[in-house]
This record gives sequence, structure tokens and C-alpha cells, in this order.
Amino acid sequence: MQRYSATVHNEGAEIAYDVEGQGPLLLLVVGGNGDSRRFTALSAQLAGRYTVVRYDRRANFRSIGDTQAELDMAQQGRDAVAVIRALGTEKAFVFGNSAGANIALKLTQDHPQLVRGLVAHEPPITDFLPEPEAASWRLFFNRVYDTYKADGGAEAMKLFNTVFVGLDLNASAPGDQGSAYDRFLSHEFNTINRFVPDLAALRNGGVPMVTARGRTSGDAFYALTARELARKLPCLCIEVSGHHLGYATDPALFADELHQILVSLRK
Repeated sequence: MQRYSATVHNEGAEIAYDVEGQGPLLLLVVGGNGDSRRFTALSAQLAGRYTVVRYDRRANFRSIGDTQAELDMAQQGRDAVAVIRALGTEKAFVFGNSAGANIALKLTQDHPQLVRGLVAHEPPITDFLPEPEAASWRLFFNRVYDTYKADGGAEAMKLFNTVFVGLDLNASAPGDQGSAYDRFLSHEFNTINRFVPDLAALRNGGVPMVTARGRTSGDAFYALTARELARKLPCLCIEVSGHHLGYATDPALFADELHQILVSLRK
């Protein structure tokens, strides 16, 4: 079974990635304030069934890039394309969590020829929620950003963390960037939360896709947006184990559930 690490150059950045396993190509896209280590346990559980690729987004952890540049969703999609193409000519299944789900949607929207199937796990697309709920979330995200500018990252993250359901906020997630969240808050946070996918492009691309929401995520905004995105596409919204980071805290169960979803997308 193969296992190695490498980098690929794309648009002024060196994107670091890890490969393990055998079988169909599966790309894992990490969310905000996190790196590829969040997927280490999940990747190990899937490696007997897939060639799993996890990578650090530009200017995060091992990947080199302009740390002062604003996150560009289209470029994020092209970085993912560069990683897929570095593995050969095969299409990839794609799993993205949180902000990574938004990036995976942009990848699928812009480059459907490279995506075999997509699982968007709790994508934060609050503009899809009905008003006035969508407006209230826009105001909340503005509060988080304003708190960051006025009081610093720790206070901003404390406020942001109040919206997460079922998570132990006293324990760091695997691959958490910890106190190095300035890039996330200053150059990624607003872009991620304002992202709205092109539904017509996703439909026309013909890529099989589902959204997923955690059983213990309750009515967290990212669980509601998973449901709303599925309704608008339309596609299935599948309930999976755990919370927003269920793939990291219970990787064996989550891997089995994700495998079943990916099998269904092959049909």
C-alpha cells in the first residue's frame, strides 16, 4: 500500500499533500483554521478502500503561499485541481468539511470534469437560509470579524465557537491551527462565509453529489445550510455520525458511512 508526501507548485504557492492507500482517488478538503492533520485518522480508515489524498491549503501549515493574500475561492479550487492532476489523470471523489465543503463546491462547479462525486459536509452557506435568519447570520459574522479587529483572535474565536453544537470546545481538534488563527480570521473568514455556489453550474456539471449533516449537529447553522443546499440543487442530504468534526473524533464509524455514500455516488 502506497504512502508518501509531496508538493505541487500552483500559482505562486507550493501545496503540500499526503497520499496513502489504494483504490479510487479520494481528495479530502479541510475547513477553516485547520490543516491536513485533521484527516489523518480518517485517511487511515479509508486507505484500504481508496487512494486518499489530503493537503494543506495555500499559506497554511506546510503549504507555502502569500500569507497576506485574501483567500480566493476560484484559486482554492485550482489548487485542488493541481493536487488531483499531480496524482495522474483519474477523476477524484471529493469530501469537504465546513469551509472545505465550500471549496469543494467551487472545485466541482468550475472543474466538473475532474470530480467523480462530491460529499459536502456541513457547508456554511448561510445566504441560502430564509430571511431574516440569513441576515442575522451575516450580522453575527460581522460581529466576529469586528471583535477580531478590536480585541484580537482569541476573543473572536471565543465568540465564533458559541455557534458550534456538540463539540468539546475545551479540546483542540486534530490539525487545529491553535493560536495561529490570524490568517483564518483576517484573510479567509469573510470570503468563506460570503460564498454562494452557482447552482446552475453545479447542476449542469453533472457530478453526482450529496450534502451531509451530523446527527448531533442539531440546528447548528452549518447543518441547516447542508439541508438547504440539498433542497436547492436538489440532491440528498444524508445524516452521518457525530458533529461538525465527527470525521476526526470517530473516524472508523465516519469512514464506513462515507464509504457507503461514495459507493452510492458511483451508480
